[in-house]
Amino acid sequence: MTVQPALHRQHCSVAAPTQLWLDADGRLAGSTGSSGSAVSSGSAAAGGGWFTGLLHGDTRMLCRAEVRVNGMEPEPATVEAETGGVLRVRGLVRGIPGPTEDPAVELVQTWTVTPGVVRHSLHLATSLDSLEVDIEVRLAADFTDMANIRLSRFRDPAEPFAADDSTLRWRDGARTLTVAAPGNVTAGETLLWRGTAGRGRPFEAEWQAVLADPDDAVVAAPPAASRSVRAQPSGALGQLLDNSLDELAGLRLATRKLPDAPFLAAGAPWYFTLFGRDSLWAARMLLPLDAGLAAGTLRTLAAFQGTRSDPAAAEEPGKILHELRAKELVLESQGLRLPPVYYGAIDSTPLWLCLLAELGQSGLDDAAVRSLLPNAARAADWLLAAGGAPGSPNSGFLSYQDATGHGLSNQGWKDSGDAMQFRDGRQADGPIALSEVQGYAYQAAVHTADLFDAYGEPGGQALRDFAEALQQNFRARFWVEDEHGPFPAMALDGHGDPLDIPGSNMGHLLGTGILDASEARLVADRLLGPDLFSGYGVHTMSRRAAGFWPFSYHCGSVWSHDTAIAVRGLLAEGFLAEARTIADGLLAASGAFGHRLPELFAGIPAGEAGHAVPYPASCHPQAWSSASAVVIAQALGVRF
Repeated sequence: MTVQPALHRQHCSVAAPTQLWLDADGRLAGSTGSSGSAVSSGSAAAGGGWFTGLLHGDTRMLCRAEVRVNGMEPEPATVEAETGGVLRVRGLVRGIPGPTEDPAVELVQTWTVTPGVVRHSLHLATSLDSLEVDIEVRLAADFTDMANIRLSRFRDPAEPFAADDSTLRWRDGARTLTVAAPGNVTAGETLLWRGTAGRGRPFEAEWQAVLADPDDAVVAAPPAASRSVRAQPSGALGQLLDNSLDELAGLRLATRKLPDAPFLAAGAPWYFTLFGRDSLWAARMLLPLDAGLAAGTLRTLAAFQGTRSDPAAAEEPGKILHELRAKELVLESQGLRLPPVYYGAIDSTPLWLCLLAELGQSGLDDAAVRSLLPNAARAADWLLAAGGAPGSPNSGFLSYQDATGHGLSNQGWKDSGDAMQFRDGRQADGPIALSEVQGYAYQAAVHTADLFDAYGEPGGQALRDFAEALQQNFRARFWVEDEHGPFPAMALDGHGDPLDIPGSNMGHLLGTGILDASEARLVADRLLGPDLFSGYGVHTMSRRAAGFWPFSYHCGSVWSHDTAIAVRGLLAEGFLAEARTIADGLLAASGAFGHRLPELFAGIPAGEAGHAVPYPASCHPQAWSSASAVVIAQALGVRF
């Protein structure tokens, strides 16, 4: 099986729908192919390694921008990220001798990423009295789509369809890339500047790339939003919060259908579009700071709410989608073939109802809540009908099973194929009923009933009856016991058997109302036990499970948002000390990633490593991971 490219040492700047990825040394070079095979320069290898590029939407447009000074590549020194989509790469040109043994030439490259436009400026300084300078940038464009990048299959570079001494233009179908460098374009897709530099007299050059959206694009950049934090903490927490809010600003998107309804792209590089659960969870965490984002996320998802029964897309009337793309997503190595509008998520609909109710409770956007009540009624109808066929092992619970053979086999947030296991490592058969989804459904039913009552809408009692029955059934069926006492199972399999190993899913139950006080206490204690709490966060699965592996995507790693949801629930249940302990761990973990939170990191306990260990293929920035900084701040006493 092909291994995904590593991302943990790369530098990324995002301004949705545009992304820039540089390698660990700040270069944009390599990862090009021949006839669809993976052939990369540098340290990349076929079937893995790293990739670089300038991406727009689901396509890498520019695959190379190699810089030379007087024929020599600068030796990298530092790469620094700054607010506003800026990456600054500082390097030394050691091949140009000076009067002493010290380096005589420094080149600072500044990449500034904005939606659809990327500027690359070059600033050369020298200690020499005079230096004749040639700065050369060699470009290549390949238009490789995201699905093939994930498999390390890169297209051959394309030839420009137009060129003069000021611009280069490439086209692939409806996608276009224009590079502008007035008077500095030469043969062979190369930009060239010549001049003289000296001590106190730097030499400067700049070019820019313009990336045009194709006609079939479904997402675009929304209007810019102001960023405000009512209380800015200091130290490591302040750095994390500041970096996270900057990352979130770069992930803001809107659909062509509703350009005034912003939401957050799930993450970079693979999930740079609308994902139901991801965008909803991020908006829930950020609600204290940005009610407009919550309203925009709800409105956008409502615009794509299911209207018919279509097994190929997992669409059902009233259901909220899982992901939205411009075209079919094909991942051959995973056996996936997902349509552009795909509904294969069991949790998006109750999470949508939860966010709508929370927006209503906040009183921050009454007009948006009122306008979405018809969508809420349809989502509530789906919720009431989603309890499984009478007489089936999991009747009364929300459960899922892919009906196509090429959709997601697991349709909760742990959606990899091996995510649902028993203690002995056996894979669970479907249909699967996830524990956290029952908690979401309970909270959605109770809070939506209150919402309907507050706005004079019918249907509240049916939702309360559903919630009461669900809570009783959950208590009877999901609780299991091991040598350390009782705990809620991660899921029930298709035979109705509970998965008999603790998992992080139980943290999502806190604050939903489905647990009573004594049950919540048991869950809190389990989350801080040594088999689940690594010291940096909550393991996705107990260290005592046969299938545990710290570098597994969902079977032993630590996910930033998953841990933050547990912290959020602990706060809601009044377990303030426990919430602070886990939040402190997650804050400490962020220090290993430049005071940022990646999608996930390896489940190596703090006692075995002095810092959090990367999961190499982890995406960053990831919306719900960056939004987790707000939850951490709340647990550590910051009021928003």
